[in-house]
Amino acid sequence: MKPPYAKRALVLQAIFSAAAVLLGCNTAPLQAQDTFPNKPIRVMIPFPPGGAIDNFARTIGPELSAQLGQQPLVIINKPGGGSQIAAADILNSPADGHTLFVAQTGDFSVNPILYKNSNYLPTRDFDGVAMLLRAPLVMLANVAGKLNGVKSLRDTLATPGGSVFYGSFGPGTAPHLLGHILSRNSPGAKFTHIPYKGFPPAMQAIVTNEVDLLFDAVPGALNMMRTGRVVPLAVAAAQRNSFLPNVPTTAEIGLPYLLMDFWIGVAVKKGTPRHIVNRLHEALDKAVASPENLKKFTDIGYSRVTMPPEQFDGFIRAETEKMRPVIVDTGVSVD
Repeated sequence: MKPPYAKRALVLQAIFSAAAVLLGCNTAPLQAQDTFPNKPIRVMIPFPPGGAIDNFARTIGPELSAQLGQQPLVIINKPGGGSQIAAADILNSPADGHTLFVAQTGDFSVNPILYKNSNYLPTRDFDGVAMLLRAPLVMLANVAGKLNGVKSLRDTLATPGGSVFYGSFGPGTAPHLLGHILSRNSPGAKFTHIPYKGFPPAMQAIVTNEVDLLFDAVPGALNMMRTGRVVPLAVAAAQRNSFLPNVPTTAEIGLPYLLMDFWIGVAVKKGTPRHIVNRLHEALDKAVASPENLKKFTDIGYSRVTMPPEQFDGFIRAETEKMRPVIVDTGVSVD
């Protein structure tokens, strides 16, 4: 028979052993969190170097690296296929937060519908991390064109057979979709879509009065307005924009259905641990909000957005469902 103190010792030993197991279980997630990032972070850009998304990533890169305590980011440009080439790289990578998808409105809510055999669906394949910058689209006309004011626009839209040529950056892009929505709500006028291969030729078309209307986000609109040959008619937003305070909203000129933003966001592969998503969100938010970076973005017409990951996921779902009938109605699809 064991003495009482021996029994007490065995009980205490059992308690300490159980506590050690529990502590081990509780510290495992903390240790996992502490190991992120443990290798270079790759940033996939579905566009060529020099564009808005590429410039955004390279601007915040140094501060994001500092926030994550990691070496400089590895920025990889993989354009083509309506973002499918960049998306495929991410989907073939581990869901560990070390590969980021940095993209814009169309890559999240348009291209997966526009492309018949898209290899990705954001709501199925990605976890949203953050929406970071935003700018509404602006309806633009040539100062010497026939639609160079709100009155002339209204008159043309109300005139049976009134002719409107509107440009875009290509089929299925935001300017095309907004122009299509306008045409569907102006049954008296005759609309003709003129697609261009990207921003530069479309900008040239509105500057030279080759097209009557062109929609572009505030940064691009401000850039075109500096030529002195382009005038903004309305901002496609619910409220006036601080960069264009004297320009009415589309609702103010009787076109409340014309609402669309250009925005930049970041996502990771579906299944990335939530604590990693949250850490990335915090680091990205701070990188954009640093005084130096934020000034660079606001100087060219962007507004900062703070949107938690769960809210961003919900926003993408809502935007996709909103854009689906519009894209289907245009009849545009890409193989």
